[in-house]
Amino acid sequence: MKTATTCFEEVFAQLKSLGSEHVRKLYAQHGAGDNQFGVSLGNLRGLARKMKTNHKLALELWVTGNADAMILATMLMAPDQLSSRDIERMVKSLTYYKLVDELVGNVIAKTPHVNDFADRWLDSPREMIGRAGWNLLIARILKGDADGLDFETLLKKIETKILSAPKRKQESMNRCLVEIGVHMPRFTRKCLDLGERLGRFDKTPVPQGCCSTYAPEWIAAALKRKK
Repeated sequence: MKTATTCFEEVFAQLKSLGSEHVRKLYAQHGAGDNQFGVSLGNLRGLARKMKTNHKLALELWVTGNADAMILATMLMAPDQLSSRDIERMVKSLTYYKLVDELVGNVIAKTPHVNDFADRWLDSPREMIGRAGWNLLIARILKGDADGLDFETLLKKIETKILSAPKRKQESMNRCLVEIGVHMPRFTRKCLDLGERLGRFDKTPVPQGCCSTYAPEWIAAALKRKK
């Protein structure tokens, strides 16, 4: 007999039971669309922790087009079972930024294709593909795998392209600027100066207790936490 951790129907039913109308409405505003139950990321991660990597189940969840099922799928996939063509097809279908983030962090950043995709996607005019490209750079920096990255060129690209980039790509470019400033000490001053020149282009109010998205303040807060 199949268990809840391997049977698609039972897992999908679990997702539905974990949904929240409040979360569903919030995610819909963020671009998740109507095909979702409104399951929080915390609940998705909790469910994934109870399950083993299951690539077959992950693919079944992915093809539903349901945002919650697709995010859970990224947590269950076996990255080494995806070809570069599979990955390209998956990314090109996405319109929801949180799903892009989870697919990049949980799957693509763990494949041998990281550098090729980052190089191809960085300059994409398509919002989600561009976001994925910058997220791959962020993943490399956070893992300490920055050898070969041309930070001078990347910072110049950020300086000249970020203000005209679509919102979700702009967010990842800004975070990349921050992570370079935090993790690459010889570029910290340059990142702070660039952030000041770019200004506060993100006018979204910062919730109480959260870090500012203004790069100089974000870098300063992150460096303070590292001490």
